[in-house]
Amino acid sequence: MLEWHSEEGRGVLASDTFPDSAWAHFSAIQAEGFRELTAGQSVAFSAEPAEQDEYRWRAVSIWPEGGATHSQDGEEGPGFSSSLDITLDS
Repeated sequence: MLEWHSEEGRGVLASDTFPDSAWAHFSAIQAEGFRELTAGQSVAFSAEPAEQDEYRWRAVSIWPEGGATHSQDGEEGPGFSSSLDITLDS
């Protein structure tokens, strides 16, 4: 599931394998150029515990469709990683 507000550059990520919803900001998307998520797009993400709006998790990296799922410097943080397919009802 995804809730994405393009005009605000933020949204919410959720997955059956993730413990709770994660707040997401466009700056966490690991891509070149204009960064936003769309319905049906497959992504992987890592998140950290954080109080962001009413969410207890914040996405720190989001990799669109088959991108790398670990930081390039090899650092593993205390967060949680998951992947999901995004489907929005019209």
